[in-house]
Amino acid sequence: SSGINAEYGLLMNVSHMNKLCQAIVPALTPSLHKGQAGRICIVGGCQEYTGAPYFAAISALRLGADLVHVMCTPEAATPIKSYSPDIMVLPILSRTGANQFNKWLDRTHAMIIGPGLGRDEETMIVTSEWIHLAKQKNIPIIIDADGLHLITENPGIIRGYPDAILTPNVVEFERLFHALTGKPAQKPTSDRDLMTVANKLKCAVVCKGAVDKVCCKETLTACSEVGSSRRVGGQGDILAGAMGIFSFWAKNAEPNLQGTPYQTVAAAAASAVVKRANALTFTRQGRSMITSDMVETLPRAFIEVMEVPKK
Repeated sequence: SSGINAEYGLLMNVSHMNKLCQAIVPALTPSLHKGQAGRICIVGGCQEYTGAPYFAAISALRLGADLVHVMCTPEAATPIKSYSPDIMVLPILSRTGANQFNKWLDRTHAMIIGPGLGRDEETMIVTSEWIHLAKQKNIPIIIDADGLHLITENPGIIRGYPDAILTPNVVEFERLFHALTGKPAQKPTSDRDLMTVANKLKCAVVCKGAVDKVCCKETLTACSEVGSSRRVGGQGDILAGAMGIFSFWAKNAEPNLQGTPYQTVAAAAASAVVKRANALTFTRQGRSMITSDMVETLPRAFIEVMEVPKK
């Protein structure tokens, strides 16, 4: 059992959600060509933060994406390129480079907005414009980190876009809840508050914590896979990368998901794989584990959670 559990709203049993998560994985066949298993675009990376977009990108690749582009500010490009030759890095996140975005958008299956984005005003303006363009393509958009800051400042950017998946941690959720309602969120985060945010924005919201909870289309799902207590920076970027590739797969597989929203299955699958990777890494490394160690464990976690057991 991969420990994916839906105990609220939709009374699914664990094994049923496991099967849905496994059902989104596309078969690897000789007829496939490069790109068909997923072309993911990550918007993020600035002078201060270059690790976050790398972790999101390498995780999407490790979990099955064919091609990943990172669209970052010009000064972030060289460091990110130096981390891995597997990631394509485009230094176009600026006023002057922004007009190159459209030619890449046409080939993109899912977008991840926010890892290492920073809060520079010019960056925020360009990112808002890119979200607007991506919405016209009806592709999944995962919004994390400083992308959530952008949404907290201007919720209208994403409101009513059903293919958005927001991934706030507890602090980011509290800010978002206050921006939408004018009230403080309950502590710890309540299911009612999570449903309020998802209903007001009319998109999927994943509240991260010891138990990750997904709210989509008035259904609340809890992922019962348990990670470790090690909270080193960068783990959320791995989750964002996983959600990027799984959202594309799940949207393609939606006819096979028996009425469960594809966003819920993508989020549950990403949560389970990343929590499993966290637990596996902690078992080996203990307190000294860092996010780079988790990347190395993703292949095993994917096999344990997402591969259909052979009879």
